[in-house]
Amino acid sequence: MVLCCDALTPQNLYLLNMLYYLIASGEFMNKYLFLCIVALLIGVSGCLDTNSSSENSAVVAVQDQQQIDEALVSGPVFVDMGFASCPACKIMKPTIEEISQEYLGKATVMSIDTRENPIVAMIFDVYSVPDMFVIVDNDSEGYLYITSDGNLTRDRNIARFIGVTEKELITKTLDLAIASRQNE
Repeated sequence: MVLCCDALTPQNLYLLNMLYYLIASGEFMNKYLFLCIVALLIGVSGCLDTNSSSENSAVVAVQDQQQIDEALVSGPVFVDMGFASCPACKIMKPTIEEISQEYLGKATVMSIDTRENPIVAMIFDVYSVPDMFVIVDNDSEGYLYITSDGNLTRDRNIARFIGVTEKELITKTLDLAIASRQNE
C-alpha cells in the first residue's frame, strides 16, 4: 500500500480536532455527518483530484523497468515515483518538470505512477510517495544509486528522497551522478 505523505494537512487536522471536540461535548448530534466532513476534508486536500499534464515537460512516463535500463545507457536517470492525486507529488511536479528541461541531454528524468504501475513500485519497494532517487548505472549486480553527498551505493534506501524535496538537493545529486559517469 502506498501512502500519500500530505493527505491530512495541519489545517485539516485542526478542523478535525475542532469537530471531535464538538462531538464529545454533545453539540454535534450526528456522527455520520462528522464522517462526511472528514471525507470532504480529504477530498479537498487533493486526494481525489484528477491528473494534469504539462506541455513543457521532458519527463518520461515509465511503464516498465526496461525503460529505465534503456535510459541508463545514455546517462544517469532521475526517477520520481508517485501518483497524480498525491498533494506532495503535486507540489513536486513543477520542480521535476523544470529539472527535466534543465538536464535535457545530460540525464533522463523519469516518472512512475505507482497506482498505474504497482509492479514497478514493488520492484523498488515504494511505501510512501513522492519517492525519488538517482540511478547512476546498472550492471550484473543491479542498480548503482548515488546519495546526495556523492557516495555510490547499491542500497536505494539511503539514496532516496521521500516527500517534498528542495530542487537544489536534487540537482546537486544529479550533477554528482553526471560527474561520476564522466569519470568512468
